[in-house]
Amino acid sequence: MTNSEILEAFFSRVWEHGDLNAIDDLFIPDAHADGILPDMGLGPDEFKVLVATVLELITTPKVTMNKIIEQGNWAAGFLSVEAEKRDMRTPIHITLMVFCRFRDGKIVEAYNNVDYISFFEQMGTLPENTIAMGMSGMEIA
Repeated sequence: MTNSEILEAFFSRVWEHGDLNAIDDLFIPDAHADGILPDMGLGPDEFKVLVATVLELITTPKVTMNKIIEQGNWAAGFLSVEAEKRDMRTPIHITLMVFCRFRDGKIVEAYNNVDYISFFEQMGTLPENTIAMGMSGMEIA
């Protein structure tokens, strides 16, 4: 399996199928993921909690790998995620980027950039146009 295929399998198994055991299958035990929560790296156990929490908020997501690049022991992807807000069935669409280093068919480290502002705007926990409001100097209450 190529590193790109492992990355695709990760998003399919973990996010689309809710298989939290896949995290243990696809990550080394002391793997480290940055960029998911500010100033906090996540290991496999913390990542399981994050996934379970997000999947309680949305319907089963459809993840599309828009672009994927593999070089050496690294793979990087630009992804789109489509789901619905679980309680109201309103559409959710976000994008994210991930860069992963692999060893022996498993993820060793991951760097993530998730469009959380769009996610939370669509979830209704941030106002629409949060970025524009912030860029204008408006305080967001």
